[in-house]
Amino acid sequence: MSKQLDDTTKEPKEATASPNFVGGRVARLIRFIELLGETEGLSADVIAERLAVSRRTVFRDLKLLQQAGVDLTSKSGQGYRLKEKPLKTTLDLGPIEALGLLLLGKLAEAMPAQPLFAQATQAVHKIIAHLPKEASEVYSDLMNSITIAPGGLDFAYSDDKHFRTLQYCIEERIICKLIYQGVDEQQQVITHIRPLHLHFYKRTCYLLAYSELHEQVRMFKLARVLKITQTNDTFSPFHFSMQEFLDDAWGIIPGSRKYEIAIEFSPRVATNVSEVHWHRTQQVSFEPDGSCILRFTVSGIDEIKWWILGYGDQAIVREPPELRDAVRDIAINTAKNYE
Repeated sequence: MSKQLDDTTKEPKEATASPNFVGGRVARLIRFIELLGETEGLSADVIAERLAVSRRTVFRDLKLLQQAGVDLTSKSGQGYRLKEKPLKTTLDLGPIEALGLLLLGKLAEAMPAQPLFAQATQAVHKIIAHLPKEASEVYSDLMNSITIAPGGLDFAYSDDKHFRTLQYCIEERIICKLIYQGVDEQQQVITHIRPLHLHFYKRTCYLLAYSELHEQVRMFKLARVLKITQTNDTFSPFHFSMQEFLDDAWGIIPGSRKYEIAIEFSPRVATNVSEVHWHRTQQVSFEPDGSCILRFTVSGIDEIKWWILGYGDQAIVREPPELRDAVRDIAINTAKNYE
C-alpha cells in the first residue's frame, strides 16, 4: 500500500478526467485500436498524447490488447500498428434490438442528472438516426406509447464531473484528496482516499474507497462530494469485491452480523410482495389463508426495518426478535405523533 498522506505531502492538482475518457478502460481500448488502424504506425509517446494518458498506461494497454488476441506489430522508427487494418462495418440492428436500445435510451432520458445518462441518450439518438427513415418513424411512434417514471430522484449532479474524474482515478489507481459533506450540515469530512468502485443504487451513485482517515473502505454518496483533488501519488493494486463488501446487506449498508428474517404479509398485499425479487436469499411460502411469509438472510437490520414499516399493519415480523422489537418501537412512536 502507498504511504499515508497529509496536506503537506505534495502539492496536489485539481482532478480532471481525460477529455477522451468517457467509459473507462473499454472505451479507451476501442479508441486505441481505432488509432492503430488509422495509421501506418504510432510511437508510444504519440499514442499517449492522443489518448491523454501516461506512457505507463499505453504499455499496459498494449499488453492487454495482445492478451486479448489483437494482432499487433512494432518496428523501430515506425511505432506500433495493426498487422491487418480492420474492415469498416455498418451497424446491423434487428427490430427487437432497436426497440430495446430505444427503451434504454428512454430510461436514461428519464434520469438525465445521473452520470453519463445524458450522453447515453444522445448516443441512442445518434444510432437510431442512422436507421432507415421509415424504420425511425415507426420506432418513434412506438416509443410515444411508452412512458417511464423512475420514481424519486436525487438532486444529485449539475454535471457528471466527479463521476468521470473518479472513474479515471480508479483506472489509474490515483490517490485523491476528498472533501465530503456529512449528513450533518455542519460536518465536513476531509480525507485522502484510494478510489476503488462506483456503485449505482436506486436513485443515486456511490463511491467505494479506502479512506485513510477511517482506515477502512467506506461508502461516499457522490451527491455529497464537495471537491475531489488528484494527488501525484498512486497506490498498489487493492483487492476489492462489491459483493464481499455488501455481504448480503438489504441495500447498501451491511451490518455487523447476519440475521435469519421471516416476515408475514397479509392476503391483501401478499401477491404484490411475492412478485418482486427483493433479495438474493429470498424464499416465499404461501399460507392457506392467502397470506405469505418471506424469508431472507440479511446482514444487519437497519435498512430492512424501514422497508417493512412501509407496509404498515399489513406486515408482521416473525423473526428475529431484534427486528421485531425495532419495528414495534418505531410503530409505537409513530402512533404517538398522531395522538
